[in-house]
Amino acid sequence: MYKSFLRKLPEAFITLFCATLIIFVLIRLAPGDPVKVLLSHSGEVAGSKQAYDEKAAELRAQWGLDRNMIVQYGEWTKRLLQLDLGASIHTGRPVGSEIAGRLPATIMLSVFALLVQVVLGLFFGTVSALKAGKTYDNVIRLACVTLASTPAFVMALFLLSFFAVTLNVYEISSEASFARLWLPGVTLGLMGAPPFIRIVRANLLSEFGKIYVLSAISRGLNRKRVVGHALRNALLPVITMVALSLATLVSGAVVTESIFSWPGAGKYALDSILLKDYPVIQGYALVMVSIVILINLLVEVAYALIDPRIHRRGEAGGERYA
Repeated sequence: MYKSFLRKLPEAFITLFCATLIIFVLIRLAPGDPVKVLLSHSGEVAGSKQAYDEKAAELRAQWGLDRNMIVQYGEWTKRLLQLDLGASIHTGRPVGSEIAGRLPATIMLSVFALLVQVVLGLFFGTVSALKAGKTYDNVIRLACVTLASTPAFVMALFLLSFFAVTLNVYEISSEASFARLWLPGVTLGLMGAPPFIRIVRANLLSEFGKIYVLSAISRGLNRKRVVGHALRNALLPVITMVALSLATLVSGAVVTESIFSWPGAGKYALDSILLKDYPVIQGYALVMVSIVILINLLVEVAYALIDPRIHRRGEAGGERYA
């Protein structure tokens, strides 16, 4: 298991390096100028073109934006090796500490949403498999298609309007409290549940057709026990779904956090994108990529622990091609 894990580490570092390059280049190629945005908000040099140009040149030199992209990338990667994500252009605060202060709120929201996804996926996926081809199955599949076709911001705005305005049972504020967690968590959970439901249904139907299930039923074993054994065997692919979904939630809950004013890292990143705050955007993207890579490594370990056959196949493959 450890050998398999260590073999994945070089791939992870190469992926991380490629990610830094792609992030840096894409952000620099995006339209807009952070200096112009900063000056338009400050209003320091309004009405004087010469003062505006001088201040703009001063700020570009201060933030290193007057140098070519290769030099800027080299300086950024040098700071990254020292675990320094730089400072925000607009606030001057360290990006690392700003993201670290907001990341717990994002993780809390993501974990809650993931629990909603898993519970809905296991329950409705099992019901759909047991009632395959019947009314329950058709209704669940139709609901999955509807949810999968609905944009996240539409669902978020609808639920916010219904619970906060119509029913007046949800508080609209910017606090990261448990009282405000349930609605954005349920929203993300609902939007992410259809893939879980589909994969649980498909895996269970596959397990139901195997010999051990048919033999157990023919011997008169309790149906719940048979379904429980089949469900356990069908859960291995769900681990991948859980890991990928958690990575997606942590890195992609930007829209939901903004709509519900949830003070997480995603909202911070979106605000910084609107301000063209390069260090914050780069830092956020890099942290999210790092989280995704780490989660994928942990999935490898989890697979080896749950199903030793995967570990043995990996080692056999490594010895064969070494």
